Order: sequence, then C-alpha cells, then structure tokens
Amino acid sequence: MDAAWDVSVFSRLNIEWEWVCAQNGNAQRVRGWLVGAGVLDAAEAPEDLGALLDVLEERSRREGHPFSDVWLGLLLQRAGEGEELAARVVVQAMLPAAVRMAARSVRTGEEFSEIYQVVAAALWQAVRSYPAQRAAWQVARHLRLEMWHHTSRDLKREFASSGAPLDERMAAGLTADCDPVAEAHAGLLEAAAAEAGLVGGVDRARGELVELLVWALDQKVLTRDAAAAIADHYREDGPDDRTAARTAGMSPAAVRQRRSRAVRQLRDAAPRWAVAA
Repeated sequence: MDAAWDVSVFSRLNIEWEWVCAQNGNAQRVRGWLVGAGVLDAAEAPEDLGALLDVLEERSRREGHPFSDVWLGLLLQRAGEGEELAARVVVQAMLPAAVRMAARSVRTGEEFSEIYQVVAAALWQAVRSYPAQRAAWQVARHLRLEMWHHTSRDLKREFASSGAPLDERMAAGLTADCDPVAEAHAGLLEAAAAEAGLVGGVDRARGELVELLVWALDQKVLTRDAAAAIADHYREDGPDDRTAARTAGMSPAAVRQRRSRAVRQLRDAAPRWAVAA
C-alpha cells in the first residue's frame, strides 16, 4: 500500500470538513466564539468556516504561539464543555501534524491504514481530553505531545500483541519541552538512513535531504546507487567527483551524469513527495 496516496482516514476527515463548513450556522457559531472572546475583530473574521480557519492559521504563522495559544485554548475549552464543533475545528487545524506523525510511524510490513487509524484516534483523544485551563501555553506543541503519547502507547500495545518490538527511542524522552514529532522522526530517519546505506547524519537540512532520499528509495524512484551518489555529494565531508569515480570504477563525467539523472528523477517525483510529506 502506498503511503503517498492511501491516506484514507485523513482523506475522509478532509471530506467531512468540507461538509462541516457547508452546514448552516457552523461558521457563525465559531466566529461568534472568537469575536466574542476578542481573538479576532469582526472585520477580520470571515463568515465562511474554512476561510476563518485559514485566517487563524495564517496569523499563527506570523505571530507564533502567543496567538495560536489564545484561539486553540478557547476552542479546546469549548470542546471540554462538550462542543463537538469546537473539537472538530481543532482536529482540522492539527490534521497536517497528524498526517506527518502517521507517515513517520510506519515500519516495514505494517499496514498504513492501521497506523493512520491509530494516529487519527489519538488526535481526537488528545483534543477531547486536553486540560485547556492548566496547559494554556504552547498549546499546539502540547497537543502534538499528547497525540504522540496516545499513539506510542497504542502502537506499543499493537507491537506487543504481534511479537514485533516497538523502537523505544520513539517513546523515550518525550518531556514537555521537547517536540514529539521531531523525536519520533529523528529515530525513524536514522534507522532508515542506516538501512539504506546513506551516511552523514540527519541533522537540520541534511535530514531533509536524507528523508527525501529514503522516500525515493521506498517508492523506487531511485536506485540505492543513485541515492547514495546524491547523499555523498551533498554531505560536508563527501568525496569529490574524482574520488567517487575511482571508488565506483567510473569516469568523473559518468558520476556527474548519474547524479544529474537522479536529481531529474527526484524533481519529476516532487508532486508525490509533497503529498507524502
């Protein structure tokens, strides 16, 4: 099953969101909560629910967690009081993080759909049980943390029943001042890079390149040799073309040609990577 295309439970949530946005009164209710609490001015609050969430997310990107804490906290408090619409808005806002967490939690031999179901359920549980009054700072980060706690617990239970171990690095060290997505991702990426023979670490921009190459290998966009050629060329202590050519028994021109061909293949696959990421 292809993780880049089969995101069934998340696709259903997105389809459902369109239906929620189309229902009479939903936008007015959420808009009323936000304007009434002073989160948004009436003039800047759209009367369409999808557009309203877009405004909240765009301001959150500009202003950071001091703004997102306010509107997420307000909606989570409403959700805690039984307002399903408030919970649904927060779930939609956190859906991209859930998709990334799910994609990075899949291991060889597992069904993507099963992992996605676990993460989606963890997201709902984190939203519905969030202590909005006690944890009002860096709300999005704490939601991700709670989502990862629920996900790791349930995945660990699944692995225990199947006899396959869950990598403890994914669940270890998840304190309030760490990012659970980054912790889980780093452990998975290091293991995947080692298995693929991609050396040079996974820190910062290097990690983004390695993640792309691991995905390209999994999707058979690149061969192992082609991926290694790119990984070696772009690492700090990587060999120059002459050294790489001697190691591979090729001419420097052939090494450059192979690398250029691999880069073109990656560029052609970029739309699929964007969906998977």
